[in-house]
Amino acid sequence: MAADDRILIAGGGPIGFTMAYNLALKGIPFTLLEGGDKVFDDPRAGTIHPPTLELFESVGVTQTILDRGYIVNNYQYRDRKTGVVADFDLTVLKDETPFPHRVMLEQHKICYILRDLLSAMEDVKPEDRQILMEHRVSDVKQDAGGVTAYVDSPDGRKEFRGRYMIGCDGGRSQVRKSMNVDFAGFTHNERFLVLSTRYDFEPFGYALTNYIADPVEWCALFKVPGLDEQGMWRVVFPTDISISEEEAFEEETVQRRIHGFHQKDGNYEVWHRNIYDVHQRVASCYRDGRMLVAGDAAHINNPLGGMGMNFGFHDAFNLTDNLAKVWFDGASEDLFDLYDRQRRTVAQEYLQRQTIENKKNIEQTDEAERLKFHDELRAINADKGKLVPYLMRVAMIEGYRRSLSIT
Repeated sequence: MAADDRILIAGGGPIGFTMAYNLALKGIPFTLLEGGDKVFDDPRAGTIHPPTLELFESVGVTQTILDRGYIVNNYQYRDRKTGVVADFDLTVLKDETPFPHRVMLEQHKICYILRDLLSAMEDVKPEDRQILMEHRVSDVKQDAGGVTAYVDSPDGRKEFRGRYMIGCDGGRSQVRKSMNVDFAGFTHNERFLVLSTRYDFEPFGYALTNYIADPVEWCALFKVPGLDEQGMWRVVFPTDISISEEEAFEEETVQRRIHGFHQKDGNYEVWHRNIYDVHQRVASCYRDGRMLVAGDAAHINNPLGGMGMNFGFHDAFNLTDNLAKVWFDGASEDLFDLYDRQRRTVAQEYLQRQTIENKKNIEQTDEAERLKFHDELRAINADKGKLVPYLMRVAMIEGYRRSLSIT
């Protein structure tokens, strides 16, 4: 059994690596346990909002993110038939944040950045910054002195001991399932299909981030650096839940859907196809004694607006700050309850509400309501007094500040 004077982290995604990096900077030993054999590079989250950039700036990572990603100063809300409804200029937030923009950078590249920084930490002993791949947490038990993680590894079943366990192991989190909490919410009655292509949409007037409304088949379009840093566009479509993955991935179907919103000569070269279920759920509590959850293990939502991963990053910074106070300063573990109040409250008030609203608006079938919403967006965009507060919410600044106000 491994030494218990450490934090155990389940999950080697962007939130788990952020948790690990922050703990290492603070001098807290950890063992990160990841079930996969590598950091997966399939198309997942790729949007980084201003508050997240501010937080990573505090630990010296933001410049690397800016260097690796695409800085997005504006995003477009479009109607599939009539074109641009509003082109939102994020730079109007320059008095509110030093980073008045989004950055597009795939989540696996953030994992690589943090992993490389961890491996270069010569002042932290290797045993105090353990990262173990192919170590899948299957159960967690706790007692008065700590936690025990039961882990499936290539060498068989193992046990790891720590003071606390942090579940960053996704929507199907085994850590959360080991806790006495619910994961209430719902699953949307459609799935999201993600297609990736190198075809360049920018010369046709598209921004690097676009939300394209339609009552029949909305879509979202955005650009990320891609595997070779030469650029890759992702297109997201809703897909009937009864359609199989094989049917959704058929070449004829894929081509029809992309050509449906942007015609071109010949077929698109599609590099990746991905399809996934879409949920809206929040854990009833982020803490059960010595076990805590963050990121998708604590909250999952539809990706319209690019908020889920960012909320997870905010969880990680909040929790590691509180862990350091408990670890070094003898602060009360009530700080973990404060973490729960702050982060769970904004997940319910902002993350769930905003992403559900985003989906409702982009797929609105009532013609009068759809036109009314588009008029509202135009009015907001034309009035800076309305635009700044609107973008403060959309850019997650309002929600992050709200979390800090909760006591």
